[in-house]
Amino acid sequence: MPLIERHGTITVLRPSGPVRCDTVSPLNEMVSSHLGGGVPLMVIDFSAAPLIDGAGLEWLLCLSENISRRGGCMRICGVNELCSDLLRITGVGDRIETLPDLTSALGSFA
Repeated sequence: MPLIERHGTITVLRPSGPVRCDTVSPLNEMVSSHLGGGVPLMVIDFSAAPLIDGAGLEWLLCLSENISRRGGCMRICGVNELCSDLLRITGVGDRIETLPDLTSALGSFA
């Protein structure tokens, strides 16, 4: 089960398991219910997500664009080597800042 929590003004989503076509919709609903009003700041922590597929990559881009349109910012952290390669090869990693761990990602908003 994915975990979502707040660190001050930053929302952190920690998917547990692959981020793929059958998990994107529930993740999106969870995120939407927690972003609320104001300027959204979000971190997606992939430390418990071993894989991301094309639908997951598309969801990340859409979510990041939605957050940017509202004046906010999104970061990704904790990606394993496979996910890192997928982000790099597809160019998604060029559009969303990726940091090594949650502490670094949270600190990047300071």
